[in-house]
Amino acid sequence: MSRQSSSNVSILDRPLTRGRSDHVSLSAFSLLYSELVQYHQNRVSSISELERRLESSGYDVGFKVLELLAFRSRETKRETRIMSILQFISTSVWKH
Repeated sequence: MSRQSSSNVSILDRPLTRGRSDHVSLSAFSLLYSELVQYHQNRVSSISELERRLESSGYDVGFKVLELLAFRSRETKRETRIMSILQFISTSVWKH
């Protein structure tokens, strides 16, 4: 079994994690989340604007993760049936 060099593998085909663990450490996630909240908190004047900005950031990140997972599943067509979408979410998306 030969190992491919990283220059031959597209960035979209590389694993999301490196090393032995499939999970991001809780402290790293907490730090990133805290920095995101502080970043937006320093640039708003009201709570409702902060909520809107955090919601927008979460939507953008979630959309990009969903695009990446859909691309990696190598499906040739986009699912439009509810049961197929729910099955994709429960098998592929829920793990991440």
